[in-house]
Amino acid sequence: MSKARSERLGVVLDLSRRQREAADRYLADAQQRVQQAEAQLIQLQNYMLEYQQQFTQAGQQGMTTNALQQHQAFIGRLEHALRQQHDTIRVSRQQLAQVKDYWQSVYARFKGIEKLTDKARTDEQYVRDKREQQDIDERSQRSRTLGI
Repeated sequence: MSKARSERLGVVLDLSRRQREAADRYLADAQQRVQQAEAQLIQLQNYMLEYQQQFTQAGQQGMTTNALQQHQAFIGRLEHALRQQHDTIRVSRQQLAQVKDYWQSVYARFKGIEKLTDKARTDEQYVRDKREQQDIDERSQRSRTLGI
């Protein structure tokens, strides 16, 4: 005898559940990458601010031309690092948006299959209940016919 429709759909539902769980992990990873990139940007900004404050204090006491050039070069490297970090955040957010779209489609598919499987189980239970009621009615009818 072939498997019930709900059992066949159960296999599809399990596969869909695994895909949804993988999509959950992809989404969490993408969110974490954005958060890490934003945290790194804040660290860079704080470091630059702190460095500029230290430079200002040192400048008040006098500074050589060489020290000034080194400071300007270092600030230039920090500004470059900040631009790169902004780019990293932009790319990470774009990737997060793509992963969210993927997650939503996988989740919607899973919910659809879950609903279809539940309906198949409900329909199968209805058929079993109806058959059982018919059997009971037939036995009852035979009992009356035989005078039992």
